[in-house]
Amino acid sequence: MKAVNSDDIASLPVLDYPPITEDLEEARTHIDEYGLAIVGNALTAEEVAVIDRRLMEQAAGEAALRLGTIMRGDEGFGVKTSKEDRVSRLVWNLVNKGECFLPLIDHPKTLPLIQHILGERVILGSIGAHTNGHGNERQPLHQDQWPLIPHRLPFAAWANVMWLISPNSTENGGSRLIPGSHKWPDVSPRLVNSKAGQALAESVKAPAGTAIIFEGRVWHGNGLNRSGAVRSNISISYAPPWVRPQENHQYSVREEVFAQATERQRAILGFSHFGTLGGHDGSSVSPAGFDRHRESIGILHP
Repeated sequence: MKAVNSDDIASLPVLDYPPITEDLEEARTHIDEYGLAIVGNALTAEEVAVIDRRLMEQAAGEAALRLGTIMRGDEGFGVKTSKEDRVSRLVWNLVNKGECFLPLIDHPKTLPLIQHILGERVILGSIGAHTNGHGNERQPLHQDQWPLIPHRLPFAAWANVMWLISPNSTENGGSRLIPGSHKWPDVSPRLVNSKAGQALAESVKAPAGTAIIFEGRVWHGNGLNRSGAVRSNISISYAPPWVRPQENHQYSVREEVFAQATERQRAILGFSHFGTLGGHDGSSVSPAGFDRHRESIGILHP
């Protein structure tokens, strides 16, 4: 794959954002062409309100106990920041943190689009929230598929749903994507984050309740929040079942969450086998409720 130098980056093909749609078939065509689709009214106003309230409560609780991750945004450029500079918080592993979050992982308005990208069988990479505060700095543009998957694959092996819990705009530092960049040749992060590269990325303009689905090769990153308010979104990543997920859900999902999850949700959380992968004791048939303390074979004697 030919690398791109600094003289060429401004000439790389960049598309306008596709229109917001509620039609899944149209969204599939957008994903193929743009690398992303913007699905309108994926959540109702009431659902957004419930999620926003639970998310703000959780973020405040984690802040009080000094849990979670706080950041400014530009640490990816190698910048060292003080705690006073960090105005954005990441809330991880949301499936454990409220009943309103679990249904998002197999939502009927988004899962079919993730399956369009990755195939019928998918597992959850991670589910977390970004609460981006006023005064943050601009996140570096990046691809989620690389370097998590170190080989430059010519197909998507990672995909995302970004649920907008706040409206997304330039003023509040809304997420910026580069439509069409999933078809780019090899471009280094340094070049994409040059002045010419940054100029190619603009914030999506969309209301709360919108879902943005994009594949793992699309370049993207947060913008500068200068709105005076917090902007929140929930990011859910998915992978084919042969890729190691970002969050080890088989280790971290709480018992009460596992108990309420449906069979499909358990499979997406990774409590399932895939061919000869993910079994136990050589078996490729591992039930989701497998108990290693009772059923895994240990030392035996005749």
